[in-house]
Amino acid sequence: MPPSDRLPGDATLDALLRMLVRRLPGRAAAIYALDGGSARLRAGTGQYLSRCAAPVGLALADRAIRGAPGASGLPTAAGEVLAIDRAVLQLRDGFPAACPACSGSGRILGWVVLVDARRRPLSPAVVTALRDCAQVLGGILAPASPMAGDRPAPAADPDRHAGSERADEQATQTWIAEMLARRSEASTSAFLLIDLDRFHALNEVLGSATGDQVLDRTRSRIRDVLGPGECLLRLAGDRFGIVAERAGSDPRSLADRLLRTIARPMDFGGRRISVQASIGIVDQLTAEAASATVLTQAVAALRRAKHDGRNRYALHLPAIETIDQERSHLEFDLAHALPEGQMHVVFQPYLSLETGEITGAEALLRWRHPTRGDIRPTSFVPLAEATGLILPLGAWTLRTALAMAARWPEGLALSVNISALQFHQPHFVEEIDAALARSGFPAERLELEITETVLMRDNAQTVSQLEALIARGIRIALDDFGTGYSALAYLARLPHHRIKLDRSFVQDLANPATADLIRAIIASARGQGVAITAEGIETPAQLEAVRAFGFTHAQGFATGAPIADPTEAFGRVPA
Repeated sequence: MPPSDRLPGDATLDALLRMLVRRLPGRAAAIYALDGGSARLRAGTGQYLSRCAAPVGLALADRAIRGAPGASGLPTAAGEVLAIDRAVLQLRDGFPAACPACSGSGRILGWVVLVDARRRPLSPAVVTALRDCAQVLGGILAPASPMAGDRPAPAADPDRHAGSERADEQATQTWIAEMLARRSEASTSAFLLIDLDRFHALNEVLGSATGDQVLDRTRSRIRDVLGPGECLLRLAGDRFGIVAERAGSDPRSLADRLLRTIARPMDFGGRRISVQASIGIVDQLTAEAASATVLTQAVAALRRAKHDGRNRYALHLPAIETIDQERSHLEFDLAHALPEGQMHVVFQPYLSLETGEITGAEALLRWRHPTRGDIRPTSFVPLAEATGLILPLGAWTLRTALAMAARWPEGLALSVNISALQFHQPHFVEEIDAALARSGFPAERLELEITETVLMRDNAQTVSQLEALIARGIRIALDDFGTGYSALAYLARLPHHRIKLDRSFVQDLANPATADLIRAIIASARGQGVAITAEGIETPAQLEAVRAFGFTHAQGFATGAPIADPTEAFGRVPA
């Protein structure tokens, strides 16, 4: 937003809003903090401020939180996303929705508000974006006790039912066949397979007794949503199955209601627990449908919902299933790629914009398949991370890159990407020590690139791990900075030496809003003595543009393409 539109307060909030509206273009957004029982406007985009009739910084009346007759107020349950009445926010026009930002104990600290110019249903993308933004906002506002407030999020009502039916795969198939056989020949049905997201982690933290209670309450909530002609079965683990008679209704509408209902917070003796679910749907089933096929198709659709971000549903589509099968074949091949010698490492140089010299190179993993040829990293790296294959691949890449870099001229740095899964392994630091000792490469010339998924686990172990690496002389770089929210929230709290700004920012330099954000990030980084690299620099014009902006380094095809042996590039200065 232009400087005249900026609100007094934390520039981090402005940056957070910019990222939200980049994710959901065409909307206006604002942040309110709870202050003495009232909601006070802390940050807003230019579009929001132009709609808002209230003076900047004015606390809204308490009815904005309580609501008023005929008007919906701000939501007061953790994770809740609601459409609210624009009158309570004193907006001239638009259709706002909001999600509360809460502390770890569930106390409301503020709200993220998103305003759409058109009235339309809240899509899963909008709901997810608001929840993500609110979660990060909670981390930002938590230290600021004057603004944090002390309004606890209300407890969810206890469910009315309990049950413990379980079924293995064969029993599930039999149940599906029986439910479909009961339908009339003229009718069609849908099968919905529900799986709770990240339930295993919740079970480990809270214990199996609480986990079982969560499952029982979830089952009761699902039963409350179902109507006539809709049958529920508790499956093994944290899964549930539903056979629903179509009768002109859309199973996606049922799935939406289920997702909203399951996501309501639960109260267990003062502890608030929120769970989410993913749903796979197989539609247009007749009594003759093969139950084994139906279950297989539902599992494939469920897997896609998980892969697309969880807390959503996915329909079985034959074309998509073909893609899923292709992914399974690729996963099988990837498991054999390393032992069969199909992997190799290349290096892309990066340039100091202050001296004009190549100062180091980043190690990049490449896969040459014997029949498919070169597989793009964007195809196999996410697959490796999802399957855990990134652990052996990452360790091999580190050892190989260090051994090759040991032959480089003195003073040149090596950057190696580290996945979140690698970083959080118990003996990760010891593995780094062993790889350095084996190669003889100096620790002070090694830079480890981590993404914001590492930062999201903002705890003592993460900080201790980073500090242990830095104590050895190793430098830390935050890679792909700006692609999500977490880096902004945790930037000031975790030690690092370099920020690598995502290429999407470089490609949007002509946008005044993006330019303002980049200048703010650069000023903050350089004020802390942190280097900042522009990624994806492909032309001399881009190189000069990022130099003028104040970046310290640049990387991309303009500084050199990835090559197997970069030693010749070290002596060459890009034009």
